[in-house]
Amino acid sequence: MQLDFYSINRYALITRLTRDMVDWINSVNPEDPIDFDSIDGHDDLDVFLIPEFDSIEEAYEWLQENCEPYLRFTLASWCTDEKAWPQPLNWALFERFLEYSLQSVVVDSVDEEYDEEFDAGFEAN
Repeated sequence: MQLDFYSINRYALITRLTRDMVDWINSVNPEDPIDFDSIDGHDDLDVFLIPEFDSIEEAYEWLQENCEPYLRFTLASWCTDEKAWPQPLNWALFERFLEYSLQSVVVDSVDEEYDEEFDAGFEAN
């Protein structure tokens, strides 16, 4: 298979649960506890495409101002009862519950035809 690489004009936010987040998850879902040490990071990360910025510093500032939707997404993945969520949903909680990194280079290794084929198959069903 021939792979072509296409840089896209986006940054990536990559998040991973912290021990504090896992402790909270276990407190709201005690019947199905997660062992923090068993999280290996290969399929336990979330990757979000975010806007492109002029600098990594600008991206960090943007993330600090816009962290709530990412917290909401992560919390809802584990507990749909918003009343059980810790408050406030702010930068301090984001940093306490998620390890994160911002990546300025995002590369797509699948050409547009892949998406077109996927969309065509999806629409046919």
